[in-house]
Amino acid sequence: MPRLLIVLPLALIAGALLGLMAGGFWFSLRTGGDVLTGDMFVLLRRYPGWQAIFDAPYATSYSFGLWGALLLAGFTLILSFGQKLTQYGQAHFQSKAEIRRNGLLQPIGQGLVFGKMGPPKSRKSLIAADYDKFPHCLVVAPTRAGKGVGYAIPNLLLFPGSMVVLDVKGELFEATSRHRQSQGDEIFYFSPFDFDHPSHRYNPLERVARIPHGDACYTELAKIADYFLTVSDKGSAGDFLTEGRDLFIAAGLLAIERGKPTIGEICRILFGQGATQTAYGAHADEVRHPSAAQTFRKFAGYSDRTLSSHASVLSGAGLSLWNNPAIDRATSGNDFSFADLRRKPMAVYLVVNSDAITTLAPLIRLFFGELIATLRASMPDPLREPWPVKIMLDEFDQLGPMPIIVQSLKQLAGHGGRVSIITQSIPGLESTPYTENERLGIESAAGIKLYLAPNEKKTAGEVSESLGKTTKLSVSDSLSRDGSGFLRRSISRRNEERPLMTPDELKKLDRNKVILIPERQHPIMVNRIVYYEDPYFRGLMAAQKGPL
Repeated sequence: MPRLLIVLPLALIAGALLGLMAGGFWFSLRTGGDVLTGDMFVLLRRYPGWQAIFDAPYATSYSFGLWGALLLAGFTLILSFGQKLTQYGQAHFQSKAEIRRNGLLQPIGQGLVFGKMGPPKSRKSLIAADYDKFPHCLVVAPTRAGKGVGYAIPNLLLFPGSMVVLDVKGELFEATSRHRQSQGDEIFYFSPFDFDHPSHRYNPLERVARIPHGDACYTELAKIADYFLTVSDKGSAGDFLTEGRDLFIAAGLLAIERGKPTIGEICRILFGQGATQTAYGAHADEVRHPSAAQTFRKFAGYSDRTLSSHASVLSGAGLSLWNNPAIDRATSGNDFSFADLRRKPMAVYLVVNSDAITTLAPLIRLFFGELIATLRASMPDPLREPWPVKIMLDEFDQLGPMPIIVQSLKQLAGHGGRVSIITQSIPGLESTPYTENERLGIESAAGIKLYLAPNEKKTAGEVSESLGKTTKLSVSDSLSRDGSGFLRRSISRRNEERPLMTPDELKKLDRNKVILIPERQHPIMVNRIVYYEDPYFRGLMAAQKGPL
């Protein structure tokens, strides 16, 4: 069809020209001129005016042009439809008209921004999707691909609500916190390993300690244990961890009864006097909650060797992190509450160095697990809780399994949550470990996927498959000799199905290009955003003042 839109006007023009030439000969005959020496372009050179062309002999002469145009155009249409080749896939990158029609050119501030219709320094439109239509996004970008300058920072500057950010290296805090503060956000900097700057504190047990009912406390502690205590070995270590979680819950209840509701205190209860029969027997006598007392008595009946194995598994599952005084101190109190995120605009930055992500992964899993659980606990009240909450998880593939993300992503938008998951590659997600079905569930729930410089084999292969198939015309030209020895030329045309972009083409893609795959739409290829070169974002950055 696109080719026909070009060929048909050309056929009309050519047909009209040929018809006017024939009409010129006929005009020469009718006016007594010499056909052999006459001017075939006489109708073009001697235009008689609008009124005269309807009078003889001009009317008949000019009708040749009309009939010529119609005949050649008709012949073109017959050839076009009569020799139509088999069509295969129809995948294509959206045009600007399609992008606009699909609602992806929203005004700045009305939705997530992903790319730009022109070069980074231009004032061209940004690709922006409505927050309600596309609340979540999966960003796949290798190291140094521009995920910070092209996605994270622009969206953190623009988001109209509260936000909680996993900030690797502190670059997002430095680039956006002053602007957020100037817009009325209360800023919180949670960085347990930053020994040069004071960190705010976060204590996940403080909320649990305020629950008046003991059994409800037990249930909440069980959830907390699931958020961050994990083992990669599903064999004996997994069996030990199942019982170990019960021990964590019992110690948590005892810590609350002591008036010291912190995970640091749980560690001191479990390991401070050694994991021995005597210590756990004493805890059973001290704790008042019957289920906790029963758990301690059960463990007091185990041999010290078995207790040592339980303690080792619990430590390796994430609890040993609280042996670090910096972690114990940073989680000893609460300077902010996740319950306030929908009530007032807040910006919470969890800042870690890239080399500390693996070490802090248990705390990060607990932090975001508690955040999501808090949001899911109730639907937002439009009057008391008007603020949506942006959750940005950078280096998601390095955090270990977070089942609550897989389980809650599809429903979280209804609770005011807007999640951006950033990972370096698709294989990174599967090695987290998530199963293939869990990884596909994350991709499906995201609604929109943004790929920057997909240079890894499996990622490029998945992007190629997601882009779909298109139809390409293949023309073959061959020469052969017939029985008389004369050369005969043969030309054949056929349509072939091929990927819109092959994995190899994707791996060689210009680093300034990004690929966007919105749910139930054709893909989009545009320029990436570079916030410090973009005129709009440059203005926001220049307006930031004051200390960090």
